[in-house]
Amino acid sequence: MVSKKKAVAVLFAALLIVLAAFIFSAHLGHKRRPLLIFSGAGMKTPLLEIINNFTNSTGVPVDVHFEGSSILRQYIETYGDADLILSGDIGNVELMEKKGLVRKKEFVAWHVPAILVPAGNAARIQGLKDLAKKGVRVVMSNPGQASLGRLVHDMLLRQTIGKAVLRNVVAYGSSSQEDLMLFQELYKQGKADAVIEWDVMAYAPEGQGLIAVPFEKEYEIKDALMIVLLTTSRDPGTAIRFYDYFRSKGAPVFNKHGYSSEAVR
Repeated sequence: MVSKKKAVAVLFAALLIVLAAFIFSAHLGHKRRPLLIFSGAGMKTPLLEIINNFTNSTGVPVDVHFEGSSILRQYIETYGDADLILSGDIGNVELMEKKGLVRKKEFVAWHVPAILVPAGNAARIQGLKDLAKKGVRVVMSNPGQASLGRLVHDMLLRQTIGKAVLRNVVAYGSSSQEDLMLFQELYKQGKADAVIEWDVMAYAPEGQGLIAVPFEKEYEIKDALMIVLLTTSRDPGTAIRFYDYFRSKGAPVFNKHGYSSEAVR
């Protein structure tokens, strides 16, 4: 029997290959190479709005690809084909810095994990302690593929209720979009009660019909979103143009979509 660790490694490699093929095919036929931006999947709604505004005001085409932060970091390390990355995991940014892949970086907003449940909250989930109860079924991000999964998993391992919560996980996704898709499918089948996600995903199209239940104060965690200008950029001039545009125009868009952009403490 193939070990779980080996199976995850094989899946990870397959995702990198699929991502590489998708990016290569997306660039075929473009007369001008679009700016290539990677982003954690949890920032899709505000980032698409910023990109649309940027392209409308400058005429510069942009390709953006969303996936779990760890998958994107490994793609950049392997293929080096990206201009910028919007990362929801400061740990991945630090790993890229050690490898000389970061030219500039800046704080954007906070990512805050929460429990998302269907409106009405039939399971009466009021916090993380309820996810530790016997019979509760939880969906969350894979800690090996997405920053959210790693952040929550590491926090749970430090808590007395952590192992009980992890035992109740019935499915892992590789990104926010996949987490929500898995949860919606399992919920319809009566096989899931809650999904651990970024709180702002309750306001995204994929989270329609869900409400965010915050973690109890003793379990609260957050991670910094960072816009990163990469040394791998093939068009540094245009990349820094977008980076500067994002720094001046990005925060209000993220605030509009429910993100907190208070200064890093």
